[in-house]
Amino acid sequence: MSNGRKQQYLELESNQSVSTNMNGQDKDGIFARGVGFEDQNASDAHDDGKQRQSMFGTLRNAMAGRQNAGAGEKLSAIKEKPRQSMGGTGGEGNMEKGNHEHIEAVEITRQRKLWVLFTWMTTFWAPSPLLSWCGRMKRPDVRMAWREKVAICAIVLLLWFILLFIIIGLGLILCPKQNVWTMDDVANINTPKKSFMSTRGYVYDITDFIKQTGHGNARNRARPDQLSRYAGFDTNTSFPITARAACPDLVSAERDPNYLIQYPISGASTNVDPQAAVYFQHKPQTDPTSEELSSREFYWKYFEPGMENFKKGGVVWKMDWLNSMYKDQSTQWLVINKEVFYIQPYIDAINYAGNHNDTYNFLDSRFEALLNRGGYGTADITEDWLGINWDAATQQRNYDCIKRLFYVGKVDERQGVRCLFTNYMLVAFACVLMLVVLVKFLTALQFSTKTPPTNPEKFVVCQVPCYTEDEESILKTINSLTELDYQSTYKLLFLICDGNIVGSGNEKPTPRIVLDILGVDPEYDPPGRDYLAIAEGSRRHNIGKVYSGLYEYEGNTIPFIVVVKVGTPDEANRSGNRGKRDSQILLMSFFNKVHFNLPMTPLELEIYHQMRHILGIPPRNYEYLLQVDADTEVMPDSLARLVTTCMGDRRIAGICGETMLGNENTSWTTMIQVYEYFISHHMAKAFESLFGSVTCLPGCFSMFRLRTTDGKPLLIAKPVLEAYSELHVDTLHKKNLLSLGEDRYLTTLMMKHFPRFKLKFIQDAKCKTIAPEKWSVLMSQRRRWINSTIHNLAELMFLPNMCGFCCFSMRFVVFLDLFGTLTMPCTLIYFAYLIYAAVRNIADVGYISLILIGCIYGVQAIIFILRREWQHVGWMLIYLLAYPLWSFVLPVYSFWHMDDFSWGNTRVVVGDGKRKIIIEDDKEFDPDSIPQRRWMEYEKELAMAGVLNAPPPNMNPNAGSTKEDDRLSLYSSQSGAHLSRAESSMAFTQMPGGNTPQSMYGAMPGQPQSMFDPRLSVAMTNPQMMAMQQQQQQNAIYDNAVRQSMASSSGAMTPMGYDPRLSTAMYNPQMQQASVHSSPHSTIHQGSFIGEGWMPPATNMSMYSAAPAAGSVDIYGSQAMPMQDLGGSATHSIHSSMFYPTDDQIVDAVRRILVNADLSTTTKKAIRAQLAQEFNVDLSAKKEFISKVVDQMLVGS
Repeated sequence: MSNGRKQQYLELESNQSVSTNMNGQDKDGIFARGVGFEDQNASDAHDDGKQRQSMFGTLRNAMAGRQNAGAGEKLSAIKEKPRQSMGGTGGEGNMEKGNHEHIEAVEITRQRKLWVLFTWMTTFWAPSPLLSWCGRMKRPDVRMAWREKVAICAIVLLLWFILLFIIIGLGLILCPKQNVWTMDDVANINTPKKSFMSTRGYVYDITDFIKQTGHGNARNRARPDQLSRYAGFDTNTSFPITARAACPDLVSAERDPNYLIQYPISGASTNVDPQAAVYFQHKPQTDPTSEELSSREFYWKYFEPGMENFKKGGVVWKMDWLNSMYKDQSTQWLVINKEVFYIQPYIDAINYAGNHNDTYNFLDSRFEALLNRGGYGTADITEDWLGINWDAATQQRNYDCIKRLFYVGKVDERQGVRCLFTNYMLVAFACVLMLVVLVKFLTALQFSTKTPPTNPEKFVVCQVPCYTEDEESILKTINSLTELDYQSTYKLLFLICDGNIVGSGNEKPTPRIVLDILGVDPEYDPPGRDYLAIAEGSRRHNIGKVYSGLYEYEGNTIPFIVVVKVGTPDEANRSGNRGKRDSQILLMSFFNKVHFNLPMTPLELEIYHQMRHILGIPPRNYEYLLQVDADTEVMPDSLARLVTTCMGDRRIAGICGETMLGNENTSWTTMIQVYEYFISHHMAKAFESLFGSVTCLPGCFSMFRLRTTDGKPLLIAKPVLEAYSELHVDTLHKKNLLSLGEDRYLTTLMMKHFPRFKLKFIQDAKCKTIAPEKWSVLMSQRRRWINSTIHNLAELMFLPNMCGFCCFSMRFVVFLDLFGTLTMPCTLIYFAYLIYAAVRNIADVGYISLILIGCIYGVQAIIFILRREWQHVGWMLIYLLAYPLWSFVLPVYSFWHMDDFSWGNTRVVVGDGKRKIIIEDDKEFDPDSIPQRRWMEYEKELAMAGVLNAPPPNMNPNAGSTKEDDRLSLYSSQSGAHLSRAESSMAFTQMPGGNTPQSMYGAMPGQPQSMFDPRLSVAMTNPQMMAMQQQQQQNAIYDNAVRQSMASSSGAMTPMGYDPRLSTAMYNPQMQQASVHSSPHSTIHQGSFIGEGWMPPATNMSMYSAAPAAGSVDIYGSQAMPMQDLGGSATHSIHSSMFYPTDDQIVDAVRRILVNADLSTTTKKAIRAQLAQEFNVDLSAKKEFISKVVDQMLVGS
């Protein structure tokens, strides 16, 4: 196409677009009355003067200075100050700190106020000047994010403390570690390696004692084999105590002058220890040659001090056994203040026939009466003891006496309620967790899908956002989607390149890699299209370029569309990059506008144009959106399985499959992730799928319904888009939701707004992705995942409608996930405590916890064993070896780096109950400056211009040059709302394959080869071929198309439609007359639900659509209406009054001319002449108006 004809085309479209926008005909807003973007409804209060001033604003912003020379109508040159750019992505610091401020006041909610108050209470110790000076946090919003992070970390630490206190500290407080043993315990410790014995209520470790020689006296040495007989036994009888020595206040010299009374009394008691005959009797005063045994106080003076170092603890007795002995055996095992006394020998002595003159009755008679209860009560006589009517001194003397003579230990409280409370609590928690684990196990076993049908006939868009991936990964992804076991006619490959970015290790920018893979001619440079990006300030303005065609791989041919976000001319670093969320919104908003027939931006109109008239696929056909990352390889049958599952359940709104690793053996970093990926899908997602509420449909491989089977929007619904297209991501919570975990947040929004629909997981749909191969990259990834998980689960906790109830509800599962994520490091801390407790013996080992952990990993092992995936046995061992990294290092690192963001040029100031968002830019930007049109009207205008079925022209003036440096860049500055409306409009070109457009996959019978021959990968494969026919046909095409497309002023043409065969004829002027006049009763389609003005006729049908018969109903429910004869109106002269330009068209044309003209030499007369040539009419009557417009533009009024 010649430059003159190209410019003429651009000017035509610019006039149409801007004129409609400024007349207020299409300012109905963007997406269903505003979905997170500014409303563009025209105010009735705006007068003509204000509208005209808005027109001049664009030019005024583009100019740095103006002068009016006055004489000779000479205009002074305009020079624009150069701007410098800074690095950054997604609206975060890409532009220089600006001198323009946009202020927006946002109400502060009550919850936000309370949270801010708590944050300041938590971080009062860190004054702002200190953070600004030491922490280098100059901005208030950055300091506030740091405070929020510290507050969240404080909450996390508090949860850690509470959890560890419950499972460790509470048990130690309620039931401290007791070094006690029962007699059964002592009896079992009787080996040479460990030997215990008990004496008078205390336990001694005699392992080393019995191995020593020298025990005993010179006449009678004790051998080790003799001492070993003490191991495992109670040895009270070996160390008898005399009553007078034990109770000097109660046993007088008269009663026992020779210290002979010892219990049990020989002949009085029948239940004598059978070991008494074996033991050496350490009776006092029995060996005059032994200083120790000659002492009356041998036990207290020699035994206790000598064995103190060997004492381990005390003997305990179970209360049930004591009661049994008291009631069933009539044996006086009594308890006073939890101390156990074996008083049966005293009872036997006082009842002994040889007890003359009450020799053995030395205890108080009131206590002796208490002992004769006849089996009443229990063995615990504490209350009766305290109820005896005696003085304190008497009570103490009697207590001291029985303590020395009859004390055998204490009551075992380790099985009491106080000690078992924590165990009961842990058992309850364990039961709940085991129930969850069991259900997860069962769901993991039963989740299986049926064999999918061979050819599901559902249209699917395969969206692939590209950023910095390497060529191998992108190629693998594209090829895997191309060779899916799914009809190619029902899937569209939609790639979005997020900016002109050169990834690490790449030699070319990512967009160039994508286009080269798809076979796009490197010299083809389509015009840029404006659109509103998800960013703040002037970065809302972005420009994208659209490519389309067919891609062939292994005999499979698939249509594709590539959108390259190239950025505005002001951007120098990471131009066009706005983030993954912007790429997702770009396509979601497009289908939202298609669904509701809303005004579209130029980029969206171009996408619609290429999808509908270049590829031949009505956008309304698509029902599903498959999201795949650019480093993901989808298995051949996965898409069919996903679609089949959704076809079987209309309530499924989103679905995902299993993501496996494609580089599992690359490094140790990838190896430790294999098992984690496997179990997170087969247990976590399978369990959540049981409730129909998978909390995270991963962006690397998941599919959503665009709308329900009855036509109601789902993914593209207004509430979802409003929340997901949030512009002001200015708080820590929003940053983690929308900047780190956009995929998870999109799932959260689907659960929030469509609680009755399901989000499912199926294990048979699989893909492989590339996991981080370096530890630093893994830490960065997990920081994003963990923090986004926390904030998203917190959002889910407050959703009003979640399925289930109590412990069997999805809300409870979400709570467990949130609590488990926050307290994950406690697991490692508790393991370390158990090891320390076992080694140091400071507490009983928590066997319940160990059993729980064993069960968890046991059932996991059963899963892959039953599936015969034996390799996961090894991967699980590797995962367990790296468990400290998963459970402690990564979570702690993530928590502390929760505020690790770039904050861009947005400041937040709080005051008067509102949060003022101040956006600083180097230039002003008005979102209303981006023109928006409804597709039906724009489609009609393209048809009138004869370019409806033509792809955009090549904007590269050096096409065909052999020098790369002579070519315009792929990202040439051909667009921009602030530069030229004309340059952001649609363009047309002559097709290289012949004069008549064909079906998407080839020529119709008897017709030339289609532009979309499968052997060609894109529409614009050879710009040189296009140039061969341009000079011969272009003028005739343009003039005849305009004449035959425009309706007469009498209204002969139906307002919202035209003959669908008209666009076919436009490729060939010789066909036009036959096309227009052959059928005076051609059919058009009006009132379509989605704004489809018509369906392609038989002469221009693609494989995706067919023209219905007259009077029939098309697939969208629109009635086919007969079209009026266009013969008369089509022959009107181009000079008729209908083609006389409006004031708005003239204003727009003047603005464009001034921007591109050399103002030092341009005159008003030359401008009028150029206008007359462009509009092909005499504009003498508009001389004064044109002069006024020029003057107003130059002075900026």
